[in-house]
Amino acid sequence: MNRKTFLNELRKELKFYKKINTEEIIYYYDEMIQDAVDEGQDESLFIKNLGSIDSIIANIIKDEEFIKDVKTSNKNSLSNIIGGTVKVISWIGYYFSLFVLTIVYASIFLSGLGLIFQAGVYFIVDEVTTMDQWVLIGMILMGIGIAMIGYALLANIYKTNNSIRLFIIRKTKQIYRKKGERNNE
Repeated sequence: MNRKTFLNELRKELKFYKKINTEEIIYYYDEMIQDAVDEGQDESLFIKNLGSIDSIIANIIKDEEFIKDVKTSNKNSLSNIIGGTVKVISWIGYYFSLFVLTIVYASIFLSGLGLIFQAGVYFIVDEVTTMDQWVLIGMILMGIGIAMIGYALLANIYKTNNSIRLFIIRKTKQIYRKKGERNNE
């Protein structure tokens, strides 16, 4: 099994466990495998020696210290391993994606509030028929729903921003590794 297949299968299985930060675990194993390959070990043999995906997940669930060690290892890895160029590019990608997502989600939230406000003003200011009142009530309810979706998405950004950061850094490093491999050929 190669690294990509292993990480994809691990990610699929980890999605069933809400309390485990999938991206942190994936980043940890990706770095571990890359370090082994950099030291000259065979990638598939190293992955085989890690054990089955089920045994890895069982160990992760049982051992809360492991999660703490992963977080510490990831922080050390990010501060020590990432070169200047990769760090700058990954931070630019991280902040750009965070900015874009925040703008989009805030727009959804504000659209919902705008719909509530507009329907509320028509409801109060205009003389409307009973049918129009029901339409305006429906618009207010739709606005509440849209605003709640926007708010939930905004709240989710701040809960998952570390996962987003790790994902972007990992992908940036993979691009630079592939580029380095092509240059070495």
